[in-house]
Amino acid sequence: MEHGGASAKKRDEFMRMIKACKKGKINLILTKSISRFSRNTVDCLHYIRLLKSWGVAVIFEKENINTMQEDSEFLITLHGAFAQQEVESISANVRWGVQQSMKEGKVRIQYKKLYGYQRGEDGNPEIIPEQAEVVDEIYARYLAGASLRMIQNWLEDSRIPNKKGKAEWPLGCIRGILTSEKYCGDVLMQKTYTTDCITHKAVKNNGERPHVSGAE
Repeated sequence: MEHGGASAKKRDEFMRMIKACKKGKINLILTKSISRFSRNTVDCLHYIRLLKSWGVAVIFEKENINTMQEDSEFLITLHGAFAQQEVESISANVRWGVQQSMKEGKVRIQYKKLYGYQRGEDGNPEIIPEQAEVVDEIYARYLAGASLRMIQNWLEDSRIPNKKGKAEWPLGCIRGILTSEKYCGDVLMQKTYTTDCITHKAVKNNGERPHVSGAE
């Protein structure tokens, strides 16, 4: 059972399992490792103690730990601390690598979400002419006083396909085109950053970390 760092669906499944244990429908849980069971040592011990109070044992295959054994909490704390330290170390290495790439002007662009551009044969952004015309018209209408809703109505009434080929234009998509620096030939990196490598919580960068800009 994977709890920490998993999708909302996985977390829901985990909580359903906990409720089933409380009702006495489950008396033994087999899991691959401590890192798959919970996102950190504190959460892990919390659920283990809760399950133990209901008579439910958890067996971690990798660490060969049975929570019904007397020394299980000590071993879990020990292994959990090592696992968390490893995650933090990997996260620091990845973060350093990304920062170095940014300093060297190497950018990563999500072309699947970027209207008007595609990855060129040389790996650099390449303009899609027909979509570029739509972008020009969006800016022209906005500068002429059209609201986002009016631009949305024009796009959808004209059956102009979006990046996914559908004639649906959420207001957020139009706002993104109007506010993205990429349409000025620039790329601003590190707009958000991760505050915790365990929870993977990302927040908007309001100057806490350096912004890196590079011309396309």
